[in-house]
Amino acid sequence: MSLLSNISKLDDRRKAWLALWLILPAPLIGIIASLYLPPVGELQVGQAVWFIMKVWLILMPVLWILYIEQKRLSFSKTNRQGIIAGCFWAIPVGGIILGVYGLFGNALIDDQGIKGQIEQLGLANPVTFWSFAMAISFGNALMEEYVWRWFVFTRCKTIAGVWGGILLSALFFTMHHVIVIWNFGDASLIVLASVGIFGGGTIWAWLYHRYSSIWPGYISHVVADLAIMFVAWEILSA
Repeated sequence: MSLLSNISKLDDRRKAWLALWLILPAPLIGIIASLYLPPVGELQVGQAVWFIMKVWLILMPVLWILYIEQKRLSFSKTNRQGIIAGCFWAIPVGGIILGVYGLFGNALIDDQGIKGQIEQLGLANPVTFWSFAMAISFGNALMEEYVWRWFVFTRCKTIAGVWGGILLSALFFTMHHVIVIWNFGDASLIVLASVGIFGGGTIWAWLYHRYSSIWPGYISHVVADLAIMFVAWEILSA
């Protein structure tokens, strides 16, 4: 308990840095482990590490708020303006993803590699694929808005101010996605997709700051994930 007490006595900037150091490595460790750690016997070590890191991403912010900042948890409410803003930003975010794929997809994306991974996961059936796609799109977007906007952006804002925090949190949000993109295309795709992810992270952090709620960004984020899933289905169906 003395350690928690000492951490609680740190000034806000130092606590924010410590919180970031505790949470930011988790997605990087999880993704790298899932992609590159070989199984040990029947144990899928990489998937186990990935799962542990996901649990940490969800639990760590709650533990931090309750035991370090000693605050109560609250539901992230929004209003009509926030919902409208989320729907508005969903249009360009989803449209850009589909437009870029339509214009440059064949030149940038390793279609066969993506198709092979989808089939390896047992998702080639339309019902299975779209059940998975909907679960991932709605569930993953919620988890990422909770982690990256509610928790990470708020700490970045304490360190660097509003716009510094928006850009810094968007950079952190982009970093772990680069490792995933690396497996699906060449350097041009990595650069293009990273710019897109950074842009999305910037928009969603701004929406969180503007409306003090994860839900406006969540709406736009879900549409972005669904657009990516649509691209994956087009590749699988080709």
